[in-house]
Amino acid sequence: MLGSGLIGAVVAALISALMLTGSDESSDGDLQSAVAEAVQSAMAETVAELIDERLERSDDQASARLAEAMASQRMLVASAFEAVAPSVVLIDAEGPPRVNEEGVTVVSAALATGFLLDDQGHVVTAAHVLEGMTSVTVILPNGDRREAEQIGDDRPFSDVGVLRFEPEASDELAVPSFGEDRVVGFGETVLAIGNTLMGSDLAVTVGVVSDPDTTFSRERYEQVQLIQTDAALNHGNSGGVLVDLDGVIVGMPAVIARSTREGGFVDGVGFALQIVPVLEIARTIAAEGFYPRASFGVVNERLLTPTAAAQLELEVSEGSFLIELERQGAFARAGIRPGDVLRRLNETPINAETPYLNAMADLEPLVPATVHIYRGDQEYRLLVTPDLREP
Repeated sequence: MLGSGLIGAVVAALISALMLTGSDESSDGDLQSAVAEAVQSAMAETVAELIDERLERSDDQASARLAEAMASQRMLVASAFEAVAPSVVLIDAEGPPRVNEEGVTVVSAALATGFLLDDQGHVVTAAHVLEGMTSVTVILPNGDRREAEQIGDDRPFSDVGVLRFEPEASDELAVPSFGEDRVVGFGETVLAIGNTLMGSDLAVTVGVVSDPDTTFSRERYEQVQLIQTDAALNHGNSGGVLVDLDGVIVGMPAVIARSTREGGFVDGVGFALQIVPVLEIARTIAAEGFYPRASFGVVNERLLTPTAAAQLELEVSEGSFLIELERQGAFARAGIRPGDVLRRLNETPINAETPYLNAMADLEPLVPATVHIYRGDQEYRLLVTPDLREP
């Protein structure tokens, strides 16, 4: 049904047409043509006005829906932060005093983040934060400070470390919810909570999951089971939490990407360890003091590349060049020595895709493994039983 505005426009068009054709010389055909043209023009103008009005209403509705969605997300972010913040602690660590080149005594320090593993005072954090530190203080959400001891870590296989402080009767320890039964997806909104600017308070940044299961190349291994996110991470975030909008911890921030493998600049890319492997390792360390890993007694090794192989005048270009071994380690007992090249562990070739430590992570302590060694111009295959790595 035509609206009143359209009817009025048509009536006005008819009157105008009759006035224009009111002379004696006008024929019925002229009148009909003028009326039709006027009505068509009036209808076109009115329909255009109706469309403009409808579009304006649609724009207003879309803007209102967008504003409502943004407000809803802000509320979810605030709610998620409030749910998790009572479980997140700040870490203040110090190393031993040393004298620098200017003869001044200095103390290395680190400010980082951790989160409660249980109500017994166990705290999970990034292991690299604790490296070289001799004293660690945990700062609780209410500002109270507790001296903590280092229980253990999983270096160099993963970046998981565990501390413990002695809770006091007045401490209200809030154990967080962990996302052990869910998988984050591409594009999911996440929060990074931690000691972002190395201050005295927690900070929160928001981003999305760029990749829920990826890897990142470190100095000696490929770090696996990572969540890539564009939520801003900075020094101090290490050992904190990556949280979904339900207030569930899905990861532990550990890596900030600054450059590509080729040296190109990178900005806005960070990685968090997936929470499931973090919890498996952390709970074992909390209970046993260490996480069981296989060890062949390799102190130092170097992943071969064609360039490195040429420098060492080797005929093989892939593998791990063994530099230093423990005297009583499993390799040394088997007759393997520095200068040998480890080519395979069981059926896993040692190369850039699977460095030595990644291959070792798949081995069980005290379970014999087939080891392929290159020496001189010969390749040997041995059955070697790895030791249980000492805590």
